[in-house]
Amino acid sequence: MWPTEQDWRASVPRLLRRAVDRWDLRPSAPYPGGSVSHVVPVRLPDGDDAVLKLSYPHREAEHEAAALAWWDGAGSVRLLDVGPDDPFVLLLEHCRPGTPLVDRDDLPAAERLRTASGLLTRLWATGVPSEAPFESVADVTAEWAALAEVRMHELAPPFDPGLVRRGVDLLRALPRDAARSVVVHGDANPGNVLAAARAPWLVIDPKPMVGDPAYDLCPLLAQVDHPFRADDPLRVVRHRLAVLADATGEPADRVAAWCTARLVESALWSASRGAMGDGLDAMARAAVVDRHVG
Repeated sequence: MWPTEQDWRASVPRLLRRAVDRWDLRPSAPYPGGSVSHVVPVRLPDGDDAVLKLSYPHREAEHEAAALAWWDGAGSVRLLDVGPDDPFVLLLEHCRPGTPLVDRDDLPAAERLRTASGLLTRLWATGVPSEAPFESVADVTAEWAALAEVRMHELAPPFDPGLVRRGVDLLRALPRDAARSVVVHGDANPGNVLAAARAPWLVIDPKPMVGDPAYDLCPLLAQVDHPFRADDPLRVVRHRLAVLADATGEPADRVAAWCTARLVESALWSASRGAMGDGLDAMARAAVVDRHVG
């Protein structure tokens, strides 16, 4: 269904020309980095700044435009337009200065957690559209659970089988007993929270699904600085769970359970790609988080 990354990269100059012609844009040099997107600052015909994003077509990004349109700038970057025949060509609000929250080491971790959590609660508060195109968290995590079981059996990584079993069970169980359903961001790591002019901070790059809002919080706990490198990582994790719970209203134990589930899945994913060191690190993190509940 999807093109290869090589074929997509070969098509980027053509896609860029079409978008520039369609919207009468003046492009600048593209932003560096971006493994699955080509992002270019542009000037609109009226002189305003914007961003043109060409995404590699893949499942997680298929409904990015729909999510941004639904949120309509309530905590997220605004969608200005989308390619009429290509949902992976997006014209977006420009975030200035665009500093990622992950780079703000001058801010206390708790402040960064509250900042990102506040944006997520604004996204969640918009509810779910009556004809939502998004996949459900329950369906996606059920697939992950099945894949994790296969990977554990076929790869036989040196992971704690009891913790893997717990993570797999949580991937299946947590979506079923969620208290509510929202459009989740899907990739709410602090690198996807940018300083902006319209609001102090806005989120970018959603991988939207519909389901339990607590699903969104694991990347914040794990990626706002390095909690698992602390002298007492369990103490730091418990504090961060308390901050996230207070900022979002989601129970700390539920946030911890989702972190356990997602870190176990990440460990098996890493193992499947030959990155056993990353897998072992994810399992060690999962064990720390799971101790909060245990």
